[in-house]
Amino acid sequence: MQGNVRNGVDLDKLTNAVESVKKDPTNGKLTFTVKTDWKGGFKAHHTTSAYVVGHEAGRHQKEYAVDTDEPREILGGDSGMSPAETIISSLAACLSVGYAANAAAMGIDIDELKFEITANGSLEGFMNLGNKRPGLSDVSIKAFVKSAAPAQKLKELHDFVNSHSPIWDTISNPVRVSSELVTAPKLSH
Repeated sequence: MQGNVRNGVDLDKLTNAVESVKKDPTNGKLTFTVKTDWKGGFKAHHTTSAYVVGHEAGRHQKEYAVDTDEPREILGGDSGMSPAETIISSLAACLSVGYAANAAAMGIDIDELKFEITANGSLEGFMNLGNKRPGLSDVSIKAFVKSAAPAQKLKELHDFVNSHSPIWDTISNPVRVSSELVTAPKLSH
């Protein structure tokens, strides 16, 4: 990486990206697509696909994949992360991006960053028992930051990252979700 780099973030590129979105908000529009293949039981294989940032279509340099399954206690084979764990992992990944970028912009060097995220839910809603919602009911996050920056500056960073995390916002607020059923023989994607 070249240029003005802090926490692995190129500040010149970050500044240019922010200015580009300020100038034309459509430059900040995002579209991501993931393709999933069911592998029997509760197993699935998920792969990255094309994405769009602003007006630019892109593809990852290589295909990335995640395998999911449920733990044995939930009748799965425990061959991958559970869907709930992938959601909270996505939150941790997004917070990592937020900390790295915003700390760099604030002049804070981060020596080490770790998260411990716990999510609680119940199978009652999934099993249609009672009148319970099927999703997670609460998520708690512990952010462990090692830095020489003053505690007040780290608290400011922490609060800013939490209030500007796209994944935090996505799981905390209603999101429009639509679903289309496509039946055989049109199953290829």
